Amino acid sequence: MASTTLRTLTLRRLLRPSRSSLAAIAPTRSFSGSSNDYVLSEHEQKFYDKGWLDERGLTQFKTLHENQVRACQIFADRDLYGVYSDETEKFEFSTYRDFGQQVDLARHVLKDLGVGPGDKVALIANNRWEWAAIACAAYSLTAGIVPMYEAQLPSDWSYIVNDSQAKVLFCATQEIYDSVKKDVAPSAPTLQTTMCLDAPEGEPHAFATAMAAATEDAEGKLILEPTVDDLASLIYTSGTTGKPKGVELTHNNISTNVIGAARTMVENPHDFINPHDRSLAFLPWAHSYGQTCELWLGIAHGCSAGICRGVPFILEDLQHVKPSALFAVPTLYKKVYDGVNNVMETANPRRKYLMQRALELGSKNAAYQQGRGPALGFMENLTFKALDSIVLSKIRARFGGNLKHAFVAGAACPAEVIKFMDSLGIMVLEGYGLTETSPIITINSPEQRFVGAVGRPIGDVKVHIMGDDGKELGPGQDGEICCTGPNIMKGYYNNPEATNEVISVAPDGVSRMFHTGDMGQFTEDGFVKVTGRIKEQYKLENGKYVVPTPIEEAIGMSRFITQVVLVGANRPHNVVLIVPEWEALRTEFQVSPEVTEEELANDERVKELIDAEIQMSCYNLKKFEIPTKFAFVSPFTVANDMLTPKMSIRRHKVQETYKDLIVELYGTELESEANNTNKEPKEKAA
Repeated sequence: MASTTLRTLTLRRLLRPSRSSLAAIAPTRSFSGSSNDYVLSEHEQKFYDKGWLDERGLTQFKTLHENQVRACQIFADRDLYGVYSDETEKFEFSTYRDFGQQVDLARHVLKDLGVGPGDKVALIANNRWEWAAIACAAYSLTAGIVPMYEAQLPSDWSYIVNDSQAKVLFCATQEIYDSVKKDVAPSAPTLQTTMCLDAPEGEPHAFATAMAAATEDAEGKLILEPTVDDLASLIYTSGTTGKPKGVELTHNNISTNVIGAARTMVENPHDFINPHDRSLAFLPWAHSYGQTCELWLGIAHGCSAGICRGVPFILEDLQHVKPSALFAVPTLYKKVYDGVNNVMETANPRRKYLMQRALELGSKNAAYQQGRGPALGFMENLTFKALDSIVLSKIRARFGGNLKHAFVAGAACPAEVIKFMDSLGIMVLEGYGLTETSPIITINSPEQRFVGAVGRPIGDVKVHIMGDDGKELGPGQDGEICCTGPNIMKGYYNNPEATNEVISVAPDGVSRMFHTGDMGQFTEDGFVKVTGRIKEQYKLENGKYVVPTPIEEAIGMSRFITQVVLVGANRPHNVVLIVPEWEALRTEFQVSPEVTEEELANDERVKELIDAEIQMSCYNLKKFEIPTKFAFVSPFTVANDMLTPKMSIRRHKVQETYKDLIVELYGTELESEANNTNKEPKEKAA
């Protein structure tokens, strides 16, 4: 694999020296009151006259191609992508102008490779500037992209390349390139060219070589502009069972999702996200959540992003990039929550009291700031300011110290974690959607927020809660979450049967309605709550139904537990498989590193602690829902095929792997679960 330094040097060689964003265009200013109060700068007025900006200074576009082209001119001198340099030991940023030039060169490369309207350009790569440049270049030729994960198996790549009929494939590393040439290309008749992003300039298969030989298409003579109905991304759901399905997302699907999410949920979109915002890009752009919410939404608003070096570097890279906006899954916030609670539980009494008092006052202050409670009293305010400086600011520093808003999706984020982040002074906004919905269906915003709900429908999206009888349900009633709107996928690629299973006619008799497969309800105020997944619901031996997700989330809140899978279909009661947080257990019992995990697992004190944690976590659940036994298991990972690349647990795979252990927990042979075998659930994206 090429080093990070090589990629940085390649970027420098291809890009002109970047200029500081501080000396860039006149900044988009915040405003108070209605959007009519906004006054365009002279720079913005020029683009308003061209129809590229609206009266609020927001970019106007109908396709992702227009989004990129216009943003690269409107925000030309602002920072866009930062890459870590081993030489300087910091992130070095290129500008929107630089990126636009690279898209022009990449367009030439793709054109020379024979890419044209309707073709598919596949990528097997983690986030990097080349990924974004190739995607934008493909759009400018009316081609679509087929993103894949580096962590996937060659058999997955082979299936996707063949099913999508990809014409060109870009591989991140030499190792992936070699694997593709050996295991994928020979059986992929439509694949004409494979290139490597890490290979050094001069190598015939290197993307850098092709870029060095390309000439800039500054005047856009090669551009074949896509329409709103053209395919933008063909994203294959990793799924938890069966073969992945290709979700066809058009330019209209994604563009309307970007606009709806950021501009229809607040009075002043600039307070939500603006050109001064910077993120740390560690969510995969290969997934619809990272791609829509961070990549394309960021470009639409002139934001910048430091490209994370990988999951092991997240905490370190947060210190370098110091993001003001962050797009993440619940795991990141839960780890900080657990870390702080571990420190408090092992701290001396005085330090523990100060931390607890700081969080208590932080919570009260957040409630006041959000209009949910009274202001702090005079003495409380003085105490809060002191404790914020010596306690809370140090916790915020783990996120870089500048975090303004944090977004969370991909799975339910426990309300306790969101409230904890509130007490730190960081507002976490939960959203919901699926790959098939581009992905955003609902989102919380600073002005429309309900902790414990996933927000209100965005833009032109409408949510319907449908009962088993096919009728729409009212607030407080559980049913299937369905939606209509411009965000609904075109369909599953070359799979009309699967498409017809999830898309029907809406109650209005006209609109296409997508069935998410999730259970949920409306609150009286119009917020959506997700209460479980229909196809994960199962029945105990006594006929009572169990929805596992809320139970797993409750148990997973323990600082001693990392991952949880509930088991109980056709059984007299539930049992649970637990991946423990070994370090927290060692600290709790002051166990030396010499003690093995197996020895720790058999320690009666540990067993009693975990049993007590389960009972405490499930105190408000129905008696039949609470698991009666547990067993420790190894972590669920992408490598052992128990996690999807987007970090969803493959429940069936976990149960299959630990079948004997489950038998041991029940003390009987497993009964046939043929009647409970589910079809592949749709991939949940946000």
